[in-house]
Amino acid sequence: MKKIYLFAVMSAMLAACSQTEEQNPLSEITAMAPTAISFDVYTNRTTTRSGLPGYNGTTYGLTTTSLQTGVHKAGFGVFGYYTSNGDYDVNNSTPNFMYNQQVKYNEDKEAWTYDPVKYWPNEFGDAAASDDLDKLSFFAYAPYQEVTVSTGVPVNNYTTTDVSSFAPDDASDEFKAAMLERMNNQKLNITQVTKNTASGDPVVKYVVDFHPSTSVDLLWGIAAADVKYTGMGGSPATTVQPGNCFVDMTKQNDVNKKLKWNFKHALAQLNVQICTVVDKATPEAGTTEIGTEGDGRVDDKTKVWLRSVTFTDGFATEGALNLHSEDVDATVDDAATRVTKAEPNWLDYDGSRDLTFDPITLYDGLKDGKEGTTNNIQKNETPAALNPVLTQVSNDNSGVPITLTNLFDGSMTANDPIYVIPTGEEMEITVLYDIETEDENLAGLLSDNVTHGSAIENKITKSTGLTIEAGKSYTIKIYLGIESVKFDVIVTEWKDGGSKDVELPKNTTSE
Repeated sequence: MKKIYLFAVMSAMLAACSQTEEQNPLSEITAMAPTAISFDVYTNRTTTRSGLPGYNGTTYGLTTTSLQTGVHKAGFGVFGYYTSNGDYDVNNSTPNFMYNQQVKYNEDKEAWTYDPVKYWPNEFGDAAASDDLDKLSFFAYAPYQEVTVSTGVPVNNYTTTDVSSFAPDDASDEFKAAMLERMNNQKLNITQVTKNTASGDPVVKYVVDFHPSTSVDLLWGIAAADVKYTGMGGSPATTVQPGNCFVDMTKQNDVNKKLKWNFKHALAQLNVQICTVVDKATPEAGTTEIGTEGDGRVDDKTKVWLRSVTFTDGFATEGALNLHSEDVDATVDDAATRVTKAEPNWLDYDGSRDLTFDPITLYDGLKDGKEGTTNNIQKNETPAALNPVLTQVSNDNSGVPITLTNLFDGSMTANDPIYVIPTGEEMEITVLYDIETEDENLAGLLSDNVTHGSAIENKITKSTGLTIEAGKSYTIKIYLGIESVKFDVIVTEWKDGGSKDVELPKNTTSE
């Protein structure tokens, strides 16, 4: 469609209308008037948490309300593709109509607004002055992330100078420096979106943030279930089914109609808690009790040092979310069911192939006395995101038992989650921990290379039986079963071995 030609046609038609209504009925002129493209939003309410938009200190989750009035009021981002009278091309179309357009809620107008306002093409079929059928395609994500348009890289990245929440108080300066470098230099959460000259489907790149306080929810948009999206004209008229993306849209048949997004969670919410269970066969249901049968804790001279936790499959730490998700099975008629069945389209991080997975290991930076170390850090380990409170998972320095605690962040509550990219595979967990007991009678040294005692390395692998899915929340509780070596005593009683008279020498009498 050529805009100049369109406006010229409209002027000519309006002039003709003033002379003879029969040539151009008023209904046709009304249909040719520019119609603004409007959006609406519906988001399923969940208990997921957003470290940025959607969390106001009391409420968890990106919901319709939090997108409207959350702390950052970020709204959502839209990519729009104009393909004239051709269909959307997943390989060659470019975001030439809207690029990462921020759509925010205007509380005064009680409507979702954006600037500059865009209008539907008027070449929609029989009522148009052309035989063409101009089409638009839209894709959306939330929360909106401001980026540099030529690169798609976020303008603001998460930075901090405070590592107190992520490193033990007694951690070495080297450990803290490594943690700080990771936090400030590694891009986390939304790391990039499609740049404005890129062709093909729009993608949002994402890297998992292992700290609940900053982990960000990510959603993608599909057509909501409660609106019929039918275009004007065409043979047949273009219709978008609920649960699918807004692809090859023509001007809608109602000037008041809005494209209503149903935003779905592309990530899974994962909460992992951990503690030791001492001398108990199983944790008591509904409790987080740990400790011995007597005083409720491990002996003061014994410490359980959590060295690492490895997640084998189950979720990925980075990926590219293709906002053009697959169409829902056409045989599904119920609109609400179609929306429910829509699944996120995750690709590997460079966006070129299916999602890949590598085992994910979190290290605490403690040495185990068996490998080369520098300032109490294993040279082959990189500090990642293991909760520093959990480096010692049995009892703290005062000997008070530690109950189930958040695996990822000691400054958060036990139930605060992170967001992860589901892979559709069953999750398996490997835990590596040391049990160290001070004993001055032993020749061996503990991990401090000073204190004498015994150090036992334990490596336990266990399948969780869980296959996590997008849009669902999971809590995994890891109990490290610690069993003390116990002794009991029984002394064998003396047994009667009988008696025997032995005369040495034998006394005799004479006759």
